[in-house]
Amino acid sequence: MSSLIHLLLIDEAAFPTQIAGDDESTYQTLLEIVDEEAIRWQTLELNIRGFMPALEMWDALAGNSHLLPMCSFNFYPHKLISPDADISGQFGFFPTDMVKDLSSAMAVNIDLDITTPDAQAVVGMVEAKAGELEPQAYEMVRDKYFVTFRDAAAQNKAVVVLIED
Repeated sequence: MSSLIHLLLIDEAAFPTQIAGDDESTYQTLLEIVDEEAIRWQTLELNIRGFMPALEMWDALAGNSHLLPMCSFNFYPHKLISPDADISGQFGFFPTDMVKDLSSAMAVNIDLDITTPDAQAVVGMVEAKAGELEPQAYEMVRDKYFVTFRDAAAQNKAVVVLIED
């Protein structure tokens, strides 16, 4: 079953530094803010089993920071919710400064060929960790994340990742 992975641009200042309430109500408030303030920039349609290895591979080639997989699922503005909170959905967030850093790393590595022997060693490590890498899924994730982060950095925006099952 495919999921829709939405990459949205938002002004980081749209998020308050504090929200009263439990984790679920805070999550719902964040979704309302995103709905009102964010611009949907890119959408991927992939099953999560294809998305995860592709995201891990792009992370490995674009600096190996481990930030792409971590922040795409459970990272919140101003740490308003802890990463292990029990909420009804997933919310990914990349602050503006992180977007700029990751955009630069992505730009340097956008043209790396994953069929080279060096890249194949990375593919093996990614597949051992996250499952089989589908080249088309990797290209989709690479391209959509690259464009989103490049454009967000140029506009001084943060990035939100929302996943619809």
